[in-house]
Amino acid sequence: MDTVESAEEALAFLEHRQPDIIFMDHMMPGMDGLEATQMIRANPKTSRIPTIMYTSKDGEDYFRIALQKGANGVLCKPADQEAVMAVIRSLDKPAANDASKEPATVESLNIPLIEIDRLVQKHLRTALTEAKSEISAGIDLTASQLQQHQKHQLEIIRRQLQQQVNEVQNDLNTELDSERLFNRTRNSNQKLAAAVADRITKRSADELASKLQIQKMAFDSALEDHKRETDKHVRSVALRAAIAGASIGIFAAVIAASIIR
Repeated sequence: MDTVESAEEALAFLEHRQPDIIFMDHMMPGMDGLEATQMIRANPKTSRIPTIMYTSKDGEDYFRIALQKGANGVLCKPADQEAVMAVIRSLDKPAANDASKEPATVESLNIPLIEIDRLVQKHLRTALTEAKSEISAGIDLTASQLQQHQKHQLEIIRRQLQQQVNEVQNDLNTELDSERLFNRTRNSNQKLAAAVADRITKRSADELASKLQIQKMAFDSALEDHKRETDKHVRSVALRAAIAGASIGIFAAVIAASIIR
């Protein structure tokens, strides 16, 4: 069995080869399967080759469109070997090269009902799996988009906050300029300096008065001590003078007594 990767490759392949049957995928890069089937049916060299759409798409509308495009039938994914062989057996093998026969129609495909039911069940399971996958992918995509949006919003908020911080910092730097700050606080500084000077002057005066008081007390104490010493000395001198006077008197009396005798 020959396979190609795209509708364009299939058309090029059919220019040189004439297969007995074509299983055409619907979704392919570039041209899709229905367009390729229509071109195959329009080409006299390939118009008699039975073409079966092998796809996950289903429904009467798609079935009708596939027939209009020239397909001989639709085989739903996934299909096992038995289903594929049933489709092949339902086709008249010489039909690919026998110009006297009309292309096989969907109604002519003699596929057992049990096989059809089994294929339908498989298709439903596959469709559910694909739907879950698509939903999960959609949720993941949405979550990723939300995360990106949140990151974008957070980045915007961060930039706005940074801008506000910069503005506040600039205002603060302007307000804290030494000359401007000095001019703004000059009056307050003068009042503060005057108050500090007054307090210092008062404290100095109090300290000086205290020192003078201490010195006065010390002087008064020293003066009192000197006075006491002076009084003591005076009394001592007076006592010595009295003693000397008495001695002189006695001496004089003795001398006088001696003279009288």
